[in-house]
Amino acid sequence: MGKITKVHEQALTADTPDALQAVYEDWAARYDHDLMNEWGYSTPGRVVEFLCRYLTQANPLILDAGCGTGLVGDALVAAGVNRIEGVDFSQAMLREAAAKAIYGQLHCMDMNQVLPLPTAHYDGVTCVGTFTTAHVHPEALRELVRVTRPGGVLSFSVRIEYWNTTGFRGLLTGMDVAGEAVLEEVRTEPYVDSEGSQCKLVILRVPG
Repeated sequence: MGKITKVHEQALTADTPDALQAVYEDWAARYDHDLMNEWGYSTPGRVVEFLCRYLTQANPLILDAGCGTGLVGDALVAAGVNRIEGVDFSQAMLREAAAKAIYGQLHCMDMNQVLPLPTAHYDGVTCVGTFTTAHVHPEALRELVRVTRPGGVLSFSVRIEYWNTTGFRGLLTGMDVAGEAVLEEVRTEPYVDSEGSQCKLVILRVPG
């Protein structure tokens, strides 16, 4: 298994949005190869597996939040899910995702802002590799809940270091207590095999 490269370190330590954009502009073309072939990145498939366990509706519409090059989209299609939309901050990554022709729509958006997406629209939401250092803040989860329909499911990963240093668990507990979302499951799972890292895999259900 390959070692983590300099570009991955740059992605985790970028200190401005422009710096992060530059990292992904450089990385986009080889992103899939690095993560899947060199690093042993199994989280996209695992998040999709858990999403499908909790989904109840036929032919669901899924939002892939922070879709990148479409690794989660690939896993969704392999699981038989074909109605997928994606959002990401990087135009370069979105170009790679668009080339796969698996997304009905792709949007360039900053997930740390209010999303220009309709409320209660999606049956399910995935978010993989996005809740991590220098990327998306925990509070962005509230927007993902907003765009999910009542009874819908969110399945997402949080890198363990980010979970431990941002109070993510407190946010989820507060949302559960307030009736904003039902915390169905939290698991500790492998993240990137080549670095021996872990993530939290979370399942939320929107009440209703």
